Amino acid sequence: MILICERCYGAVDPETEPYVRLAHIEHAAADGTVSWRDAVAHTGGCVPAGTVVPASERGHLA
Repeated sequence: MILICERCYGAVDPETEPYVRLAHIEHAAADGTVSWRDAVAHTGGCVPAGTVVPASERGHLA
């Protein structure tokens, strides 16, 4: 399964990168059942998608 970071939309390699798995309630039905949406996010230096960072400051994100 391919993991995509919820903050930067970059790929997450579970074998080499630290990350956290998140669960969000997608839908709660009247009968009490809940649908969950799973997501992951880098735990380290992750620039949010859409942020403009000069190349000289990107470090490992380049």
